[in-house]
Amino acid sequence: MSLELVINEKTIKNRHLLLSNYLKNNNVGVLSENEVIFFKHIFEKFYTPDEQYTKFNISQFSSIFIVKDNYGNKCFSILVDNIWYPTSIKRLSGGNRNDKANLIRSLRNAIEPQIKNFRVCIPLNPDDICPVTKKILRADAQVDHQIPFHILAEEWIKNNNNISYIYVLDKFEYILQEPHYTLWFNFHFEKAILRWVSKEGNEFAHKLYSIKIGI
Repeated sequence: MSLELVINEKTIKNRHLLLSNYLKNNNVGVLSENEVIFFKHIFEKFYTPDEQYTKFNISQFSSIFIVKDNYGNKCFSILVDNIWYPTSIKRLSGGNRNDKANLIRSLRNAIEPQIKNFRVCIPLNPDDICPVTKKILRADAQVDHQIPFHILAEEWIKNNNNISYIYVLDKFEYILQEPHYTLWFNFHFEKAILRWVSKEGNEFAHKLYSIKIGI
């Protein structure tokens, strides 16, 4: 499919689905000249930034790629002034995150060093067995929380008041402020049990958790 199909879609849900399918069906790498034109049209028409003043002008784009994020998922990334900026399909489709979602994002960002350290200290062996599917992990395995991340996050949020986080322009991300950064970092370090799971196993675990909490 082409990104051109996204332009005339009327709903956020359908645009999100088309963008998701596009990423699934296309390889990591630079977008073709025609697809760049369609992407810019989508970005200009639908993209919803965290802060309005942070939305780039499409004339600033040097290049547009499909890349993999830290969790192994595909996303679009745009090059502006020699800096790569990941661009979520939720924002490209016109959707906004609410305050709770922004807080959760800041919590994920805070524990990213722990995820990276796990990858270094316990490198992936693709021939190991996935604890969820009982099949081999394979090279596209992902780091997962044995106790789901959202359960840990909700427990910590429940016991901490007036949690402060800010939007950092040069990172294009939400960042926890002290003392909450250290409190959450230490809580996660003590409570989280990280593990390698297959991509299929990770998707199944997330779906199972969603069913349990009714989302």
